[in-house]
Amino acid sequence: MSKTELNKQWIFKLFVELITQQETRDGKFTVRFAEEKRKVESELGQKLDLNLSEIHLIACIGDHGPINVTTISEKTDLTKGSVTRITQRLLALDLIKKQQLHDNKKEVYFRLTAKGQKLHLIHDRLHQDIEQRFMLLLDKYTPEQLTFARELLQDLLEWDY
Repeated sequence: MSKTELNKQWIFKLFVELITQQETRDGKFTVRFAEEKRKVESELGQKLDLNLSEIHLIACIGDHGPINVTTISEKTDLTKGSVTRITQRLLALDLIKKQQLHDNKKEVYFRLTAKGQKLHLIHDRLHQDIEQRFMLLLDKYTPEQLTFARELLQDLLEWDY
């Protein structure tokens, strides 16, 4: 077998391993977030049983608020129905609030409450930590290798297996 074919097999094997490993890493992120969330729960005196979609919706509102259901749906790749269901839950938990703009009483926009802002800050801090560690990992590669890696990852995102 040629060196090229062997390399292709290794790349495929590592790709499958990376996909499998992602579940473990998602779990680690969830544990780290849960630890930080417990601190906030203690401070707020309120239990916050949130899933990842709810947390990312809080992040979206924190990053782009005031924001409506349609825009949240576009930015999060959640259906409008899912966004509506999640926002109802977050409203009940006092993590977000509704508002209408003075010139448009029909459309509802969402903002974070003080509690929601605290969760948003925790989420941002965890993501920044992950990004910093990732950038340190990439420091060992040449500009040419980084260009190749970017192209490969873009192709993998577009590839339908």
